[in-house]
Amino acid sequence: MKKIRLGFVRCDTHGYYFGAMAAQCDPLLLRKNNYVVHHYFSEIYSAKKLTMPRIPGFEIVKTYDYDSGNAKNFSETFLNKPKVCERIEEMVDGIDAVFINDCDGGGGDHLKLAIPFLKKGIPTFVDKPFASTLNDAQEIIRLAKQYHAPVFNASMLSHVPAAAKFKQRFDEIITDPSWPIPSSKPPAQIGLGVIKGVGGAFSQELKGKRISGGLEERLAYIIHGVALAINLFGKSVEWVEAMGALPLEYLHLHMKSGVEVIILNTSTDIFPESCYFYAAAYTKYGAIHSSPIGDPEFMHGGAKVLRLFKKMIETKKVPVPYEDILEHIAVVEAGQLAQKKGRRVYLKDILKKG
Repeated sequence: MKKIRLGFVRCDTHGYYFGAMAAQCDPLLLRKNNYVVHHYFSEIYSAKKLTMPRIPGFEIVKTYDYDSGNAKNFSETFLNKPKVCERIEEMVDGIDAVFINDCDGGGGDHLKLAIPFLKKGIPTFVDKPFASTLNDAQEIIRLAKQYHAPVFNASMLSHVPAAAKFKQRFDEIITDPSWPIPSSKPPAQIGLGVIKGVGGAFSQELKGKRISGGLEERLAYIIHGVALAINLFGKSVEWVEAMGALPLEYLHLHMKSGVEVIILNTSTDIFPESCYFYAAAYTKYGAIHSSPIGDPEFMHGGAKVLRLFKKMIETKKVPVPYEDILEHIAVVEAGQLAQKKGRRVYLKDILKKG
């Protein structure tokens, strides 16, 4: 069967992360060019053995990065040596789909990077966060519709199997454990959810002074907590409150279902060199707490993202409604305004202005 020809934009850690699952690479060159991805993708006793999930049917044929040196290193890592493009416009011919990666960025350039592909009707994956502003996010979707170019966006936290397994445990606390089974009483609703995110990844102590990045730097991490919250506790956020010294350090989401969710985007200093998320759920009958959801678990979420992307290319049907993608960015925008104004902000008002 003919392989899907992919273009890969931005050769950062996510480029290697998704790339190594989509196409054959040299394990030792992967270690040389991105030791972090190699660490999680390799067998503990042999650097030459990769153990991550593989999604067949792809071939990376072109690559682009603002730094051509990064693109050359990326190309040498893969067995078929994708063509290194000096300009992003060179990418649009000879590919079936494009994957726009972004590990640490805040999405401020995603509209600019997506435009050449959308205008050619090319199926496009835009990494998280979809955009840094709701206006940019809506413009990407407008162009996708205008040029019939299906677009997919996802945080791995929206699809990680570890989250689905935790959600299956909700049954433990929605029925009265003291009541005979099967219970005739109506089940309790999840009343409160808590997400321990990693939005403080850019904060550190330096000579007694706390240093932090701006929102766009932190948004690459904050969006994961928002994605996990919506994944576990449902979409349709009604309003948002925010507080803290850092941008969106503490986020409170009120769902239309009545569920309250708190997202803690504090410093990762207590979990150095790790990217672990945790979740908790509460009802009147008790509470449950998740196991760590971190890098070892993320790769299975990434594999699912690639499978959904492949299906979108084949069917031309988007796997996630565009309204759901916009909700994540609207939550962030509402949170910024709520923190600035010191009051709750309704998503309907944010979406109306966008």
